Amino acid sequence: MSVFQVLSERARRNEPTALATVVKTEGSSPAEPAMKMAVGVDGRVSGTVGGGHVEATVEKTAQAVLAGDPATILKFTLDDDMADEGGLICGGTVHILIEKLAWPAPWLDTTNEATESGRRAALIARIGDRVERELLLGAAAEPYLKTEDPYLEDGVFVEPIVAPRCIVIGSGHVGLAVARIAQAAGLPVTAIDDRPDHAARIRPFSEQVHEGHLLEGLKAADPGPDDFIVVMTRGHGLDRDCVRAALASPARYVGMLASRRKAQKIKEALTEESIDVQRLHAPIGLDLGALSAGEIALSVVAQLVKVRRLGRGDR
Repeated sequence: MSVFQVLSERARRNEPTALATVVKTEGSSPAEPAMKMAVGVDGRVSGTVGGGHVEATVEKTAQAVLAGDPATILKFTLDDDMADEGGLICGGTVHILIEKLAWPAPWLDTTNEATESGRRAALIARIGDRVERELLLGAAAEPYLKTEDPYLEDGVFVEPIVAPRCIVIGSGHVGLAVARIAQAAGLPVTAIDDRPDHAARIRPFSEQVHEGHLLEGLKAADPGPDDFIVVMTRGHGLDRDCVRAALASPARYVGMLASRRKAQKIKEALTEESIDVQRLHAPIGLDLGALSAGEIALSVVAQLVKVRRLGRGDR
């Protein structure tokens, strides 16, 4: 159960609750921005903000906030003084916001709904003596979705709520391996294949499988601006048609499995149709000298991770 779900239950029971949220880290740290811990007046704790002595201090401060102290941001420097019993020292700093939540909290149920549905949204926390929270959807959220990562800026903590997918078109040996590795890397897979036997074998590694015409499957998948499309069909013409459709979508990434010669031919053909192929990654993947299907798939998912985390996918 997520911390947000725990908070929803506490809200229904009207239980006084403090929320600790990691809003910023610097250097090496066991915590990451947006990690959360809920603390009740009865001492019940759900979630984590990094463990050890940090959490002990956070729990104590949370009780003071529940008793009437204003919201506060604690800063921890993870040096010798903060080392745990094993002597593990990270050397970084962690900034943790502690606030008392006010019930009812309309933003909370909406946040759960957006997270479960995969709808793009931004959870905003405006920090002062009190913390004002708001969930923004649609166009209102877009200015805050410049990154997938949570960030603190000008006293406002932003948690982007996005659900990137790896959309694999074609489930041959490489496509199947991509699905397995992408799933392990935290990218849910939507698979598209018009061959029932291939669709069946990729199903265990996919959250959704569209079995049937490839272009109809891509349309049904409805790629969004956070999605990664990987084209790996069995034929030159199918690749070209799928790439054409993928480039017409707002997908964050479009890549095609191809030799340099095949990639160049398809790029030239699409350019003649006045289609901008600058977004197309072909040949696909980072240059790892990959040979086997598994190695090629690894290079592909490595490129997806690079685009996702660093914003670029150059070789």
